[in-house]
Amino acid sequence: MRAAAPRIAGRWAGELQLLLAERAARAAGHGRVTLPVRVAASRFKDFVSEPGDVAAVTLRPMPERPYRATRLGTLFHAWVEERYGIGAGADELDASADELDDLGDDAAGAGGQSIGVPPAAEELARLQSTFEASPWASRRPVEVEREIHLPFDDRIVICKIDAVYRQDVPAGEPERFEIVDWKTGKAPRDADDLERKQLQLALYRLAYARWAGIPIDRIDAAFYFVADDRIIRPDHLDSEEELLARWRAAFAPEGVRGAS
Repeated sequence: MRAAAPRIAGRWAGELQLLLAERAARAAGHGRVTLPVRVAASRFKDFVSEPGDVAAVTLRPMPERPYRATRLGTLFHAWVEERYGIGAGADELDASADELDDLGDDAAGAGGQSIGVPPAAEELARLQSTFEASPWASRRPVEVEREIHLPFDDRIVICKIDAVYRQDVPAGEPERFEIVDWKTGKAPRDADDLERKQLQLALYRLAYARWAGIPIDRIDAAFYFVADDRIIRPDHLDSEEELLARWRAAFAPEGVRGAS
């Protein structure tokens, strides 16, 4: 191909030259991207764990195929909110589409089918039945679907908190609260997976502490993976300093810069 004369290079020669030039520009660091000002808390783990992939998607965005499992998660969240009969209040702003459940490996299996038809009624009914038998069913939350915009290192992290509960404490002790995030996807595969997922809870805890004026050490957080009927309370939630350190370490390299 390198030795071919221009006249026999083929009809795709121009396209090939453009693609090669694009690759060379990326390799030379010319493919710098501007990070979004608004970052969904549920995507934070992707930004800090796979910054290169995030940059590639930002440079060349592709439409995402809608998944049946994502639709099922949306319906379940709406049902929980309606069940409690509590809205987030007049100051609720638009919810990011990225706040939908992380599909994980489900996207490659049956749960990852495109949503040409709505999820089967029995799938939603099974999740509802599991929730009704959970510890959360009889408890009254103080917040449901509370959206908080968290200022974070010249960015805004969008935190859509599913529910907040007041915990039982001995008389005379300060109030404690627990943030709960409903998940209709699969529970973490291993400790590394949970370590990435806890970042979402850590951001929720920080956001709620600031918004409600509650000391952060009086706020706990948990995932409830409804399909598996599993409650997972991570042993460690990142502090604000740890979250900032992760963010700055991920985007310090040349090739990714902040928005002007």
